[in-house]
Amino acid sequence: MTAVLIIGAGWLGRPLAKQLSASNHAVHVTNSSHESTEESLELGLSAHQLQLPLPSIQSLASLIEQLKIEVVIGCITPGFRRSATPNWDSYANNWQQICEAAKQGGARKVIMISSTAVYPSVSKDMKEEDASLELALGNNDFSDKSLALLQAEQRVIDSEMDHVVIRCSGLVDEIRHPSRFATRLRSVSRHAPANMLHRVDAVSVVEFAMNHIGHDIINASTPNTCDKAQFYQAAIESKGLDITLPEVVDTPDKRIDSSKSVGLGYQYQYQHTLDLL
Repeated sequence: MTAVLIIGAGWLGRPLAKQLSASNHAVHVTNSSHESTEESLELGLSAHQLQLPLPSIQSLASLIEQLKIEVVIGCITPGFRRSATPNWDSYANNWQQICEAAKQGGARKVIMISSTAVYPSVSKDMKEEDASLELALGNNDFSDKSLALLQAEQRVIDSEMDHVVIRCSGLVDEIRHPSRFATRLRSVSRHAPANMLHRVDAVSVVEFAMNHIGHDIINASTPNTCDKAQFYQAAIESKGLDITLPEVVDTPDKRIDSSKSVGLGYQYQYQHTLDLL
């Protein structure tokens, strides 16, 4: 049994907490607001209110020490979309606080839920080594968002703790269904792969990483896929919706290569993105 603290018990963090609890781990979670903390408590989770950034890391370090936490899992969102002028440093600073508190509180491992948005918009298969802070600095192929995410990853890598950075593709499930996004897209490409990950696999790959991976970065993405135009058309049809695809274009884009996670032993429950529908 491992004592685990999940920072950010939301759409991904709560089912992760449920699965880890079912695997007989001692799981605690945090939420940023009183309301969301109460919701987690009502779901039977051991929940604590924690708002990042912290005035001081002492409160989090004390919580980690008091609960004898061994593994800290961060499911926090960058929050860049909340502002017209994003504070690109805020996400890295939040991760700096998490890592410092984890270390001070006596935890042994940190797991970061990151994103495949770290990769540049280049038409190729993206492996883990294709994105790093060193590569991104001064490289116009990397966006401001990519750079901000990579700065946060670097804080975890430099923490001197055992760590796993998990770069997740676009997250979906039965409720957060891809058909919901089809009308919001300005265009879809028949030459851009649909990089997607079901929440079930997102939860399971985190548990696998906690138990079997250390000091590493992995992509988490459904191994086989089709182009975005085909994927979103299939998503619309699977729900029987009377909507049409936005403009179909020929712009190529990256494909996320998840073969490293498979090579390390993780077995995806969904083998093709069309199975997600």
